[in-house]
Amino acid sequence: MRFLWNILAVMAVANLLALVGLLGWLKASGRLDGERLREVRLAFAKTTEERKAEEVAAGAKAEEDQKLAAEQAKVGTPPVTAAEALDLKIQLSQLDLARLEAIRREVGILQDTLRRERQAVEAERAALKNERDEFERARKEVAETEGSVQFKKTLATYEALKPDRAKMALEQLIQAKQVDQAVAYLNAMQERSRSRIIDEFLKGDPKLATDLLERLRVRGMARVPEETSG
Repeated sequence: MRFLWNILAVMAVANLLALVGLLGWLKASGRLDGERLREVRLAFAKTTEERKAEEVAAGAKAEEDQKLAAEQAKVGTPPVTAAEALDLKIQLSQLDLARLEAIRREVGILQDTLRRERQAVEAERAALKNERDEFERARKEVAETEGSVQFKKTLATYEALKPDRAKMALEQLIQAKQVDQAVAYLNAMQERSRSRIIDEFLKGDPKLATDLLERLRVRGMARVPEETSG
């Protein structure tokens, strides 16, 4: 029994020496000082349940402090005065008026654009109607002119003349700004007579001859203004 006690005593002394050596090394290396000893003592002074309860209480207190700070911040905000509220309303009303005025301007621009487009369409319709009426009038005039008895007599006279004489007579009509009348005679002539007279025009004035041929081509399609060519 004494022998067993001696062994336990030696082991206790060895552990104590090892602990003292460890503490000495921790202190010499800067890993242990009085503050850390106090922290270790406090850590082991409370149970795990007590530490958890303190942590929960600390969290609840922090949350309560945050709510209290928020309420104090609201209380610290100065209220809006009646004058400030009125000024804010005036500013908002001015913004609304500016937006309304911008919308009115855009509507006015659109209305002007539509009005101009409508006027242009109406002008085009009127011009088309005038052209159609002029065409009908010219067509009736040609039919009446070429169907009259006097026209036929004059036409027979032109065809009876020699080509150069007939050409001179038609030139007199053209110089008198009666180009349509001259073209009407040429159009009503027989092909042979008309070709000979046009040939005489080509000899003296190719440009005028070309103009007469073009007028013959569009004869009855539209009214050609009476003017002298060349």
